[in-house]
Amino acid sequence: MHCKNQSTPLKLSSLLDKTARLFRKQAITRPPDQHYETDRQMLIRIARQFALLIIVILLLDEILEFVIEVLHFIFELLHLFIEAIEEFVESVLELLLNTGHHASEIIIVNTVLVVMIYGLYRFYRAWPRLYRRSKRNRLAAWLRYKRRKARHWRARPRNQKIKLIAAYTAGTALLLFWLTL
Repeated sequence: MHCKNQSTPLKLSSLLDKTARLFRKQAITRPPDQHYETDRQMLIRIARQFALLIIVILLLDEILEFVIEVLHFIFELLHLFIEAIEEFVESVLELLLNTGHHASEIIIVNTVLVVMIYGLYRFYRAWPRLYRRSKRNRLAAWLRYKRRKARHWRARPRNQKIKLIAAYTAGTALLLFWLTL
């Protein structure tokens, strides 16, 4: 019986170890870092960037038109939704308060005006805080980006730095040449 009690804590600890191993976070595989990429991978990445830039330049009118059409569609759906809510509230007011169509519309417009004025007041009061937070977040994101790029640049060997500069220079020159034709 004494041996049985001694083996129980061992079994319990091994069971706890197995359970803990199940709940440990698995190592997240990160995408390969840019300073570990080969010259070929680097040149392919730069070529893709320039190809995307050329596609955006070529299709800028179509992209802008598509964005405007999507926004127009969203505003149309929003307008229909607001009209449906207005019609519903108007019919409820006419039934509950025994008002006519004109009186119901006046009640709705006055209510909407009061809500909008209150919302604008709250926005006016919150604007300085929101602006400072946005400015701080933009600055922090820019500094993180700059530090990351500087760290990647310092980690590159000299020959890869030269190839990188040459690839971007050639791509920019070809892009400018193509734009001036």
